[in-house]
Amino acid sequence: MTDDRRQPDPERDPQVPAESDALANLNASPLNRLPGAVWLLLLVLVGIEAVLQLAALGIVGGAQGIGWRIEAIQRYGYSSSIQDWMLRNGVYSPLHLVRYVTFSFIHISLLHALFAVVLIAALGKAVAEAFGALRFLVLALVVPAVAAAIFGQAVGTVQNGWLIGAMPMAFALVGGFTWLKWEQAAGDPGKQRRAFAMIGLLLVARLAFGLIAEAGPGWIAEVAAFAVGFGLSATLLGPGRWQALRARLLKRG
Repeated sequence: MTDDRRQPDPERDPQVPAESDALANLNASPLNRLPGAVWLLLLVLVGIEAVLQLAALGIVGGAQGIGWRIEAIQRYGYSSSIQDWMLRNGVYSPLHLVRYVTFSFIHISLLHALFAVVLIAALGKAVAEAFGALRFLVLALVVPAVAAAIFGQAVGTVQNGWLIGAMPMAFALVGGFTWLKWEQAAGDPGKQRRAFAMIGLLLVARLAFGLIAEAGPGWIAEVAAFAVGFGLSATLLGPGRWQALRARLLKRG
């Protein structure tokens, strides 16, 4: 006898939610298959935080290990004062330029790191599968650097002009994911408005998180990362965008 019960098919049954929804990935198994580029970022983020946690407990680094987190922030965190000094003096030391990338991998606490890691894992799967590994890494690494520069210009040389953690990276991926949903909306105004629902939800969550774990003007970098991530996805990084831009430039030439 044959079994007449049919398994739901998201492509044929519109009432079945698509698995590509990034928010659904938050409830998925942590062993769910992720693209290699996403695993690479997660392993670096988790590995660094694990070392700092072990150092804080005195398991590694001995007595000096307790201060490793503070030392890492001072050496690898982004500082608006340092950016201001480089711009005023025209001196761009590699030791300071590397901060634009490394700040994303240092966090103030375990909770801070976990919040970012969960978002990157959930969003990274959808974005990396659509964009490809290289363009995903550009979105995840280059956009936060640009957002940090914008952050530095906005806050100036104030005392709390430090930026650390992977939240700008997560918001850059939100920008890419929002563009994907916008593109899939195919001009439908309702679906286009819903495409921006995630950024509103995350900003509320970010505000709540800031009240308990991370105060300061870091939200400026996160909003900037979202805007730059969305813009780059729409012009260069999104699937087919570079080819479309190149075709327009050749046509004008």
